[in-house]
Amino acid sequence: MKTQILARVGRLAVGVSAGALLVAAPALAQNAPTPGDIDQALAQPVSFPSDASAMTAQCDAGLARIAAQRAELEGETGPAAVEGTFRRYDNLILTAFSLSNDAMLIGNAHVDGAVRQAGLICAQRVGDATSSINLSRPIYDRLSAVDAASDPQAAFYLQRTLRAYRDAGVDRDEATRAEILRLQEGITSATLAFQDNINKARAEVTVRPEELEGLPADYIANHPVGDDGLIRISTEYPDLAPVMMYARDETVRRRLSEAYQNRAPENAEILARMLSLRYELATLLGRRDFAELATADKMIGSPEKARAFLTDLDQATLAPARRDYTRMAARLNTDKLMGWNVQYVQQLLRKEDYAVDPQEVRRYFAYDNVRGGVFQLTEDLFGVKIRPWDTPVWADDVEAYEVLEGDQVIGRFYLDNHPREGKYSHAAVAPVRVGLEGRALPVAVLLANFPAGDHATGLMEHRDVETFLHEFGHLLHVMFSGKGRWALHSPFLGMELDFAEAPSQMLENWVWDYETLRQFAVDADGKPIPEGLVARMNRARGFAEAFGDRSQMGYAAMSLGLHTGAPAADLGRAAREANNRYALALQPETVHPENNFGHLTDYSALYYTYLWSKTISTDLFTVFEADGLRDPQTARRYRERVLAPGSSRPAAQLVEDFLGRPANLDAYRARLAREP
Repeated sequence: MKTQILARVGRLAVGVSAGALLVAAPALAQNAPTPGDIDQALAQPVSFPSDASAMTAQCDAGLARIAAQRAELEGETGPAAVEGTFRRYDNLILTAFSLSNDAMLIGNAHVDGAVRQAGLICAQRVGDATSSINLSRPIYDRLSAVDAASDPQAAFYLQRTLRAYRDAGVDRDEATRAEILRLQEGITSATLAFQDNINKARAEVTVRPEELEGLPADYIANHPVGDDGLIRISTEYPDLAPVMMYARDETVRRRLSEAYQNRAPENAEILARMLSLRYELATLLGRRDFAELATADKMIGSPEKARAFLTDLDQATLAPARRDYTRMAARLNTDKLMGWNVQYVQQLLRKEDYAVDPQEVRRYFAYDNVRGGVFQLTEDLFGVKIRPWDTPVWADDVEAYEVLEGDQVIGRFYLDNHPREGKYSHAAVAPVRVGLEGRALPVAVLLANFPAGDHATGLMEHRDVETFLHEFGHLLHVMFSGKGRWALHSPFLGMELDFAEAPSQMLENWVWDYETLRQFAVDADGKPIPEGLVARMNRARGFAEAFGDRSQMGYAAMSLGLHTGAPAADLGRAAREANNRYALALQPETVHPENNFGHLTDYSALYYTYLWSKTISTDLFTVFEADGLRDPQTARRYRERVLAPGSSRPAAQLVEDFLGRPANLDAYRARLAREP
């Protein structure tokens, strides 16, 4: 599965997470924070509290600021103006978004379990508060009275905000709004619990030493034999991935795969509740189902168009995917390729047919060097500098950096890239501070679970380097869109969600570029990766790509299908049937990946986003292919026309501004049509 953006409950009036009861304004209006107070709070680095009580106090203070700002806006009188009413609304969003993302980050990354739990409780409270704000009729009425005709940018944000309020049900009666609030609170609670269970889930299998035949020497060295003569392998990513790729014993791969996909059984009940609540909400708002509600304000526009998109991909991918399936099945002498064999047989064929040995490749990708290489690529392409940022961090292995253009700092970020107990188990970017021209710098956190260190401890698979670049693409989107006049300029507050993955997938392309790789991909002796090896890697790149995309189509169909109509009685069966409609490596009845599918929280019915964004990024990349992958002028134009505008224009327009035409599937189809 793909990586994601860790921003769950901070979307005020810009998405379907909104919905609430009109509540009385608190008696705090006279103490509402000023813009200066807000900016001072935003200027503070991410604060990780020392204990749960400090987290609760931090949350209480933040919610008080939100309540005061809300009260001021709801109690406003006189003419409604852009720099009065709408500015107050934008500041309210700014405060709520920051608190929400602080809470989510703490809930997913703090070293102390009690503090993580307090962070998730805070995220629930902020989610409930934003749900209430998002159907505040006094706020909606004040915003409706704003005349923004002379300010086109404000007018764009204002009209989008008003639509979101109406879509959320602001014009419903008080009883209906109360029911919407109940449903929204339940949905927030379920999504937070669902992801928390995934974070905490950890299963183990025990194996005999000889059953790890084929694993790299450093992996075996890091997994010593216990007193009972057995080795323990966990389902955490650094343990899991090498086994699935290299272990010659199929039984070991199967056991670990099944343990991984069944590691959070308690989520079965939570998923059922989450889907039921979403369906209730959608129908209450006059929609056919949640899939219709979730797609309404996205680029795709409707579930019918999402299904049509999958049909288009079906036609583009089926022939090359079947070709590669046949090759893989023949190599294993089977007529039925199971999921736990896919990564293993792919590395065998890459070695045998393309002379690309993944264990040889990984010798050149030590984490410390990879990080430096990602930084260097960013500096070369975009003309910026990255330097260490002296600020407190929440764990010893967390690093902090700032991005400079000339002598001006334009953004800051943290890298929390290594596994620890209870931490978010996947890879994501958390945009924790919105950048505002003259007011605040953008700040983001990259969360991942890569090995740490040099060639002795930090060797990465090539696909992990690709993941690093993917996440850094999200991070750069935060950095380069940080000079807007409004908080709503942030791509993570207003941009269509099904475009959000395009900038991240764009940056993945440079992991295949020799001129980029030779600058940091070196072995333990400092020798750069051979050009011939990179050429062979590129020849092998197309092998099983369509097959892998069909696996993603399976997850997309699962995501869309689970939210189409009323929830199925047997969710596991419904998930498998949706997945197996496209994925060629079928899901057996013994596993329940739907209970570990974290994207069902943020992305709900919208997992098609990754493939939709892939087709867009493939189209965008044709410009770099024509002009040169490291051409700074092309990179500057991409930054200015696609990244910097944030959500100030519809995503389709940003793409057209860069391409000179609307996006299409031609580049994607051509890519899959190439014989590997």
